[in-house]
Amino acid sequence: MLFRSDAGEYTIISTLEFGYRGIQVVGDLNKYQSDLNYRAGPRLFDSSFLMRSHDGKAGLFETALLTTTGWGADPNGQLRINVEQPKWYRFDGSYRKFKYFRFLNNFANPNWVFSPSQFSVPPKSVTGEHGYSTETKFGDFDLTILPKNRLVRFSVGYSPERYDGLGFTNYHLGGNEFNYPLTLRSRADDYRFGADGTVGPIDYSFLQGFRRFRDDTFTDLGTTPGINLDPAKGQLTSFHHHEPTRGSVDYTRVSLHTLVARKLDITARVIYSDSDSNFTLIENYS
Repeated sequence: MLFRSDAGEYTIISTLEFGYRGIQVVGDLNKYQSDLNYRAGPRLFDSSFLMRSHDGKAGLFETALLTTTGWGADPNGQLRINVEQPKWYRFDGSYRKFKYFRFLNNFANPNWVFSPSQFSVPPKSVTGEHGYSTETKFGDFDLTILPKNRLVRFSVGYSPERYDGLGFTNYHLGGNEFNYPLTLRSRADDYRFGADGTVGPIDYSFLQGFRRFRDDTFTDLGTTPGINLDPAKGQLTSFHHHEPTRGSVDYTRVSLHTLVARKLDITARVIYSDSDSNFTLIENYS
């Protein structure tokens, strides 16, 4: 569907493509979702929204473009936005999400047969001992000030990342093999600023960035009837496992470039990075 109209100083051109997906899976649903993860329901295929100045002299911005794809029943989707007033600024932004699903009976699914009298546990018929159903959301947002200025251009950026979902794994403890669910949760934020331009025959670029991240994945089963893979051995009556992580990465990048007599290309670049991570293990079980 295409739409075009005039609104004051701007011309608006918009497209929209949408539909509905139906799915029938015959066989292993976990295998299908682990490979494709497409779902039934309404979905937005591709869409765009463009506002463009008639004469290039509009006040707030000259062009603004928004595009999207994959939203709805798809496992991934993307949104992009660009707003520009070429003399003063340019803003570029993107936001993306991905849904990940993996529950397969051929991964970490051994046949625990050492001795019928000691440890005899057959493989799981539906899924292995590791599984994930998670969603990752992240974006990049960058603002350039004076994008057409040859002498100096300034930039500011921000990139967030969020990860959460459910999963399960196994844990070896005291000669026992336990299998338990996880609550997965982590996040990161990246901040940066810089400048680039040209002075005489030399092109220069400077970027300073700060990344902060944390992981708060945990397990808190409380009172549980037992999750030992060997039913003949001791069972957990309670289990709490938390390993919070906090970290930072600070980085600096400086580069210089010049072309001598249009024959010799010289580039010099210095990158410095300083990272730090802290872990704390909290575990209680009975």
